[in-house]
Amino acid sequence: MELELKSVERKPCFFEISLSGRLDSSTYIRLEQLIASLMQTVVKAIVLDLSGLEYISSMGLRVIFKTMKDLKAGGGILLVTNAQPQVKKVFEIAHALPDDSIFTSVREADEYYDMIQEKVKKENRP
Repeated sequence: MELELKSVERKPCFFEISLSGRLDSSTYIRLEQLIASLMQTVVKAIVLDLSGLEYISSMGLRVIFKTMKDLKAGGGILLVTNAQPQVKKVFEIAHALPDDSIFTSVREADEYYDMIQEKVKKENRP
């Protein structure tokens, strides 16, 4: 099965990428290119919706690690939502993401975004 990608800017500088199919050695480059194009602008967060992702290889993990590192360097974050059990298990085995970066739904991730943004606003108030 091929990899299908859909990217949406949910809020200014906050992007959601939905993945369906297989993220492996023959498809990872498509995700890598999409993320590279997004990173040409200001990106505060990327949410990867993995509800349709059936398989992830080490090359797929590499793209996610690199994205997480690049976002963190710029003060941004990477969140993962809706991972199927077999994909979530790969993340657990690889210790790919901190526990606070994996969410059960986009709604839960949005609530997290809201909490983070409110915290930053409070910290920056005179």
